[in-house]
Amino acid sequence: MRLNLLLAIPLLAASVVPAAALRCGSELVVEGQSKFEVLQRCGAPAYTDEHTEYRAGGTNPTIPRPLDSFEQTYPLPVAREVRIEQWVYNFGPTRLMPTLTFENGRLIKIETLGYGR
Repeated sequence: MRLNLLLAIPLLAASVVPAAALRCGSELVVEGQSKFEVLQRCGAPAYTDEHTEYRAGGTNPTIPRPLDSFEQTYPLPVAREVRIEQWVYNFGPTRLMPTLTFENGRLIKIETLGYGR
């Protein structure tokens, strides 16, 4: 009995898939991969959407601005541009449709919608 349990543990560990992962055939897609890697593993998505967001990205300390009667340099907020893409795959009615979110070309989130068609 103990020997069977010891033999089963490596098999269970090998079949564990990270929580934020997508299986495309025999390939696995995980957060942090590039769009190119995802395309190689899963092919083209059924639907894509893209937009640009502007987020606070630190300060620019080199901009002089007048303060009272003399000029002084102090930090000003700077926005950074982030390119957002969402891809949806439809693998048919027996599988959930995954939505993949990319920021600046890197996969940051994998979510699931309802079943495909």
